[in-house]
Amino acid sequence: MVRTVYSPEYCLQYLEQYASQENFVLGLILGQVTEARENIIHLARTPEEKNTDTGSESSYVSEKPEAVRNLLGVSEAWVADHAKHVTRMLPGGMFVQGIFITSDEDIFEDPNYFSKVKSVLNYTHKTLSVNQYMYANYPHSNERLILHMSTNTKVLTCKSIEVGVGKSTSIKNVDWKFVPKAQQWQRLDCYYEFDDVYPVIVKKSGISVKQQFQQILESAYKTIESSVMFIDGELKDGSEALEQLIKKKKPKNSVKSAQDTPKSMHVSLFVPFENSLPETVEYLECDGSIHFSGVVSSSVFMYPKATVSETIAAVKQDIIRSLASRFTMHCDALIDDNLLPEEKVCFNEPPRRVLVPVGSLYLCDYLFPGEAPAEALLSVKELLDLQITEGDVICDVETPADTSEFDALDRDTSSEELLATPQEASQFMYITGICFAMFVLVVSIFIHYYDSIAVCISRLLSRS
Repeated sequence: MVRTVYSPEYCLQYLEQYASQENFVLGLILGQVTEARENIIHLARTPEEKNTDTGSESSYVSEKPEAVRNLLGVSEAWVADHAKHVTRMLPGGMFVQGIFITSDEDIFEDPNYFSKVKSVLNYTHKTLSVNQYMYANYPHSNERLILHMSTNTKVLTCKSIEVGVGKSTSIKNVDWKFVPKAQQWQRLDCYYEFDDVYPVIVKKSGISVKQQFQQILESAYKTIESSVMFIDGELKDGSEALEQLIKKKKPKNSVKSAQDTPKSMHVSLFVPFENSLPETVEYLECDGSIHFSGVVSSSVFMYPKATVSETIAAVKQDIIRSLASRFTMHCDALIDDNLLPEEKVCFNEPPRRVLVPVGSLYLCDYLFPGEAPAEALLSVKELLDLQITEGDVICDVETPADTSEFDALDRDTSSEELLATPQEASQFMYITGICFAMFVLVVSIFIHYYDSIAVCISRLLSRS
């Protein structure tokens, strides 16, 4: 059975624009894969390579681009780095599904060019798979798309190959269909609140901010994965399609309009009580603590025929991907990677999420404290090859953190009184443990001698 993908018609115009200029262009295919259908949402040209360290997270902020004349001159690391940045902007359930190319060469017939295509896709797959929380978990299969438009004939060809399987040369035909009407998406909004305290334990080898955040991310992942999702306050059957839920909500006498757009569904995640408790309880001497608090805004867009199970996976993935993106960006912006600052209290605010329009849905970007929406325009232009205005950026999905209680704290005097030293915290933990152990000892003694006490009491009562 031939694989079929559906794409908005403006993607064809996008390809023809570059093909008419007879320029070599390589970019990313972005979309969503569900059991019902595979939808492409956007094609994003990869920026021209620049004279910076391609392994760094800031490699897209530089000067002096180097023009690449054909596919053989493309850097695999540069394309993979582009895919990393773009994936951060994708909501849960959407992925980089492959690459597109406009060129005058036949990339499928020439073995040198086809070998380069496989190298680019495999390198990108390997790079993204390193961080499972941010980039991985691609659904259904490891097949990636290759879309090619000839600058000479304007003929469009799409095929797929499997990545991450060694020297596999299997290539399959793909039926690429352009849809004239804009694809309708079902939006699901979720606000997930975090309010957790994590201990900081510095070992002999030390611990960095990145290491500590990785531990927090692993803990958050386990909690979110164990949670139960309610849609509009109700627990739904995982096999049911989203469009069926929409039909059930509509009144029977309502008139269907072509201009009707599905309203957003509200999603709530609840963690079962037994899963919120730690597996083991340990008494450790801590060097400090991290109070992780705030609300993560999640907006996921799903194909209406997608199932509830697929939607659940997308929402959970969106929250984790957003956390992983913020942690990485925050750590890269730090001057000092030392986890324990000289101050008793250190307040840090990771970047907040904003939404940017792409076609009939929204992707996201992240702004650091003090940054204006204009900063998002640069990211959208550079990474997505789109022109939007400052008014298009939705900045109120998350509000800046309230730092009033930290600003009012006198770090010179009151913080010394309010914060226990690591030794004091350790003593408190041990004392709590000893009290509990004494309580258990008393109860066990009482149970052990209960029968003897009962016999003595019965004898006294009989004599009286």
